[in-house]
Amino acid sequence: MKKKISYNYNKIEAKWQQRWLKDKIYSPDFLVSNNKFYNLYMFPYPSAEGLHAGHAFSSTGSDVFGRFMRMKGKKVFQPMGYDSFGIHPENYAIKTGEQPQTMLSRTIPHFTEQFKSLGHGYDWSKSLTTSDLNYYKWTQWLFVEMFKAGLAYRKKMEVNFCPSCKTVLADEQVMTPAQAGKDPKKIDGSPVENPEETKVCERCGTVVEKRDLEQWLFRITDYADRLLKGLSKINWPEKIKTAQKNWIGKKEGINITYSIKKANKTITVWTSRPDTNFGATFIVVAPEYVQKNLVRLISSDRSKKVEEYIKSSLNRSKDDRMSEGREKTGVFTGLFAINQLNGNKMPIWVSDFVLMDVGTGAVVGVPGHDKRDFAFAKKFDLPVVRVVMGSDHDKSDITRISQVQEEEGIMVNSEFLNGLDIHEATIKMMDYLERNGWGKRVTSYHLRDWLISRQRYWGPPIPMIYCESCAKSKRSYFTEMTSLPAEATVEVDRSNDWDHFGWYPEENLPVELPEIEDYKPEGKGRGPLANHPEFYKVVCPKCKEAARRETDVSDTFLDSSWYFLRYPSVGVSRLPWDVEITRKWLPTDLYFGGAEHAVLHLMYARFVTMVLHDLKY
Repeated sequence: MKKKISYNYNKIEAKWQQRWLKDKIYSPDFLVSNNKFYNLYMFPYPSAEGLHAGHAFSSTGSDVFGRFMRMKGKKVFQPMGYDSFGIHPENYAIKTGEQPQTMLSRTIPHFTEQFKSLGHGYDWSKSLTTSDLNYYKWTQWLFVEMFKAGLAYRKKMEVNFCPSCKTVLADEQVMTPAQAGKDPKKIDGSPVENPEETKVCERCGTVVEKRDLEQWLFRITDYADRLLKGLSKINWPEKIKTAQKNWIGKKEGINITYSIKKANKTITVWTSRPDTNFGATFIVVAPEYVQKNLVRLISSDRSKKVEEYIKSSLNRSKDDRMSEGREKTGVFTGLFAINQLNGNKMPIWVSDFVLMDVGTGAVVGVPGHDKRDFAFAKKFDLPVVRVVMGSDHDKSDITRISQVQEEEGIMVNSEFLNGLDIHEATIKMMDYLERNGWGKRVTSYHLRDWLISRQRYWGPPIPMIYCESCAKSKRSYFTEMTSLPAEATVEVDRSNDWDHFGWYPEENLPVELPEIEDYKPEGKGRGPLANHPEFYKVVCPKCKEAARRETDVSDTFLDSSWYFLRYPSVGVSRLPWDVEITRKWLPTDLYFGGAEHAVLHLMYARFVTMVLHDLKY
């Protein structure tokens, strides 16, 4: 009779896992870079008691490829760390009733134990956590470098605010329910009436609100063109590159300026389709545009109706105003603009579907070739003129929305443009308008500057100091600064577009996050650190008067925007990364992460890398 053989997997796996760690078989020599392969796996949020199936599944895929490259003779570096700062770990700490520090002291070792038990080939000697002081010191340094380079600024603005998470959100963190993979809900947990028209928080699925708050931002829009052009050099899936292209949303267009009849004023509209301008029959402006530019021109018999409409419109959310299928509303201002091309008078209407922060806040209505304009014209009985004939050769009057030709066709009823394809006509019309001084080519983007501030506790304190005395004396870092190295290629003096007086960066980093009991967010537009004068009361680095430290913390995506640079240099304390090691082991050869990172982590990482390159780091 054969002896039964038992396999004690607990004992055997533990034995060999210890042997692998002792022999450092997954730790390459970082002084040698020939034949290297940097295999980067997305580091997880340690915001649970342990791994879920998705972690094991995706880590296995990354590890399989790493082993394949190792079998091909590559020196594989495969690190693991934890994205331990930010809203996800903080919310889990709130759920468990613990301090974030206490919660992470339990969950991170458990995550690590489970990853090791999977037997995946990670180099645990190069592990990092973003909430570690030795890491976030350099995240704060990165913010300071952005500020000194003129790429960080602070301003009051309308922001996305999640009433459940009680913090602001970057545009990239606001999604449709389908994009977020969440069932949309109101703050009270009740369902949403029109979920397909709703924008929600990507983390919790709560309907996002709009608030006016003072915020820190990074000028990622300065890099929009480079972020676009760089995609052609990256070996990424087309789906990811397309997502970034669409998010950046570059559009070439023209600002056309029209005279307002019987007024010494003009109105400027932005359009990407100036070829259809012979078919323009009205202008629509945002309620905010009227308040800023037209209110004094409106006659007394119309002003009350216009003012009532504006007041009503401004009570609606931006998403409500932009929602597809919503019935168009508006009020005629009594003003007319003159179309220089044909001398036609175009009535100027105010409508809430036009937004002040899109284009110029004024749009020209061409109802024959824009379905939204057509709906507006039909509602208010405005003329519809055909200036494009589609492939169906229909030249008849446009009376149905199905006849509205937006995408292709040949110009008609347009004098010197007749017979041209719409794309040729667009260029010719731009040339004509610029030559006559009626327009100027401009480029617009969907991308907005990266909103960095978070009114939460668990994150790196933003390393900035505000001195009221210096502000009154018109002093700031920018008035006292010494220039960056001559070889730096960023534009430093960007202080003319925000109120920078009184602001100085912290030079003695890190600004340590204190451990406080009352760390839960209040949703009042400021972070919990604002309740702690022992944290925010400081001395001005310039005049030595009493000053105030910033109490917001930075976005978790700033933490993860550079972690791949740090991994090979974990253990180096005097610099964020060792120059020689980085030169040998970067860039990463493979990133294994989810497509949901396309316009968040992956966009931000590219931006930060470009800035560091420009600053000659």
